[in-house]
Amino acid sequence: MGIRYFVDKNYFPNYETYCPFGGAQALSSYFVNNTLTCSMTSLQIVMSLALIVLTLIISKLFCSYICPIGTVSEWLGKLGEKLSIRYTITGIADKVLRLLKYILLFITFYFTISSSELFCKKFDPYYASMTGFDSDVSIIMGIAAIVLVTIGSFYIRFFWCKYICPLGALSNIFRFFLMFIGAVGVYWAILSLGVHLSFVWLLIALCITAYILELLSINNRVFPLLKITRNIYTCTNCKLCTKNCPQAIDVASHKTVKHVDCNMCCDCVHVCPEKDTLAINHRGKKWLPAIILIILISIGFIIGKSFEVPTIAEYWGDAAAKGQMNIYEKSGLKNIKCYGSSISFANKMRRVKGVEGVTTYVGSHTVKIWFNPDIIDTLNIQKSIFVPAKVLIDKKISESDSLSVYNLKVDNFFDPYDTYYLTELLKHNQFIYGFTSEFGCPVNVTIYTSTDKSIDSKLVKNIIEQKQLNETNSNNSTNIIDLSYRVTKIEKLDKAISSSAFNEMMK
Repeated sequence: MGIRYFVDKNYFPNYETYCPFGGAQALSSYFVNNTLTCSMTSLQIVMSLALIVLTLIISKLFCSYICPIGTVSEWLGKLGEKLSIRYTITGIADKVLRLLKYILLFITFYFTISSSELFCKKFDPYYASMTGFDSDVSIIMGIAAIVLVTIGSFYIRFFWCKYICPLGALSNIFRFFLMFIGAVGVYWAILSLGVHLSFVWLLIALCITAYILELLSINNRVFPLLKITRNIYTCTNCKLCTKNCPQAIDVASHKTVKHVDCNMCCDCVHVCPEKDTLAINHRGKKWLPAIILIILISIGFIIGKSFEVPTIAEYWGDAAAKGQMNIYEKSGLKNIKCYGSSISFANKMRRVKGVEGVTTYVGSHTVKIWFNPDIIDTLNIQKSIFVPAKVLIDKKISESDSLSVYNLKVDNFFDPYDTYYLTELLKHNQFIYGFTSEFGCPVNVTIYTSTDKSIDSKLVKNIIEQKQLNETNSNNSTNIIDLSYRVTKIEKLDKAISSSAFNEMMK
């Protein structure tokens, strides 16, 4: 993502795009509230399901092969080791500290499900550092997390990953998959009996049980299905495997490595000098985890792009008559970009007589509107969605000035973001003073310019139909926004209007 940002000026990195942890939070929110969290899409959800499958089959491969925080932790840890200042926590302190990640997991999921906003963005050290402390980041939490990753990794082996990371806690819950299935099964059984039981109790049960199992079963009995195995007959007890294990697992003392911290990085297999002494389930090669990871991630991309989960799906009409309702679908609404904007849109449509429900898809900026055709038609639905605007570009107009008026029909212009983009296009032209927009098919746009004879319909049309807009952010970086406005009709009024009439109209 970092490389693409510098080579592709049209690319704006979304650091949530591939996040399996965000996908898991979104999926839990969807099950509890029937809404997707924040701006999550089906791709993140599929990535979270891929994470679960990987954890069950092989291990926490996301942690060992992909996670940027784990990568930085390992680099810093190696530096600390060279300086002889890194320490591996053992005994009671190790067991107590392992509880922290389950506490943070509970807090993260509780607030995410309660608010339908990703709570992890408040403290995620990766998100904070890569976005330059985006508005969603808590300054105190973000700085604290970055300090824990950097300073902690120097002195304590994988301090963040072992003791703080909520994704590590979630992965461990799925390593104890039989416990997870049992807890969820009991919870749904209670709900099916008509008993209202908050999701909080299931979340507490999963976190506490997983922590206890981690203490009692550091060596997993069932999952993952694939494990590092040691041939005791060909092993020379050189202990290179133990010395090179990033997690400080005593690989040389195990016939089968079942330790909960094993991420199947296969570093031990790579350093073993005896052929086929260390393998995966006695036969698998050291490159097997990476191959499986690539295959599953590729499948996840394909599946994630093939369908879309609705961000919200609200129906407030008579459920019994839902089958008789019509559906109006509108794509390309740039203001449908997250959970919050979806809720705002739904609240607006609730006030429209005849509209019975709304479903939104933030990935494709699409809405589906359920409506009663006996009360409202699609044209009036479009009118209810559209937001007319009056935009004053330049207030420095002399009272003696008069303004030329151009009436346009503009296609691919509809939502409030289009008004903003058009404003950005027009404000760079000193001779344009403002514009208004009204609903129409296409939308009616009226532009007010100076009466300079060099200005004509062709010039105005060319300005509107520019293919790109250079937008400068608050951090002085430039985004290139692709536009597709098309002027289907333009005419200049024969009579100009006075500046006083223009100012009065724009109030």
